[in-house]
Amino acid sequence: MGGVLRDALGVARCTAMAAGIPAVFRYVCRDANEVTRSFDAVVAPLIEQAIGDDSRLAEDAYNALLATSVKVGLAMWGYAAMAGVPFDAALAALGSSFTRIYDDLVDNFAGHRLDDRLAGLFRGEVFVPLSGPETLLLLIYRAIETAVARPADDPLFPIMRELHEYEWASRAQRDPRISALEVQRITRGKGGLGLTALFALLRPGMSAEERVVLLELGDVLQLLDDFHDVAIDHRDGVVTAATHGGTDVAGLAAKIRRLRTGFRRYYGPGRDRRLAAMLFVMLAGALVASRRRVDRPRAVAAPRRRRTVFMRLFAQAGNLTPGPRA
Repeated sequence: MGGVLRDALGVARCTAMAAGIPAVFRYVCRDANEVTRSFDAVVAPLIEQAIGDDSRLAEDAYNALLATSVKVGLAMWGYAAMAGVPFDAALAALGSSFTRIYDDLVDNFAGHRLDDRLAGLFRGEVFVPLSGPETLLLLIYRAIETAVARPADDPLFPIMRELHEYEWASRAQRDPRISALEVQRITRGKGGLGLTALFALLRPGMSAEERVVLLELGDVLQLLDDFHDVAIDHRDGVVTAATHGGTDVAGLAAKIRRLRTGFRRYYGPGRDRRLAAMLFVMLAGALVASRRRVDRPRAVAAPRRRRTVFMRLFAQAGNLTPGPRA
């Protein structure tokens, strides 16, 4: 009971962040629809081009990539307001979709020296796709390159190269012998650099000082995501900070409060209102998820129905797998 009370009090100390929740509803009602329209314009045709001959995979890709775009788009929308940069819905859809297909390729389609070939892609070398999902990844990556039109020395590209090393290392999280320190290192690198790369799409020439601030935010978001997935990760044998017990919701709440201090120093007071509201909603969700039973049976796939923006924002995004749907 002491742990439950400590976590609940930690979340309660963050309730001031809820003041920005009306802005989150504004995103749901307006800006998320712009992300969806942009997705249908710039990403959906690439799905059809790459894997349209596999209707099951194409449908799963559409749903997973669109849901990820709506979710990640909220964070990019909040960052744009905080940093005073324009929010580009098309870039949000492309960048978010790339993270989804990239994660699923690394996790579910590894083979044929995929890690080495992806590392080569991020170094500017020729990448020859060996499957439909790899073709989709390459098409989205090239579309991002065209859209941002950055020089080779823009910080976006070295961030991607370093991120790939942490994504590669994250496979060790399926080994129950992994240490808490190594989990912490991978979580920080994967989450921090992944988020920084996405936000760098909206900020050409991102400064080293800003990257330090965003590394902290990405670490926090990865930890929140781990708490939301704690029951699934327990079931699947994935070691995270949430399953390992290296942190708790109260500690995460304290980390978020320190993070907001960094936001105020770098961006100015009050500019993180949208992001703060998103973090509070996710923190409250982490509190609930952390108490979820870890022995729950695997969910049975529900019949397909039209998904609303709200469902895409708050339900699991899903992923791409080489076999039939679970």
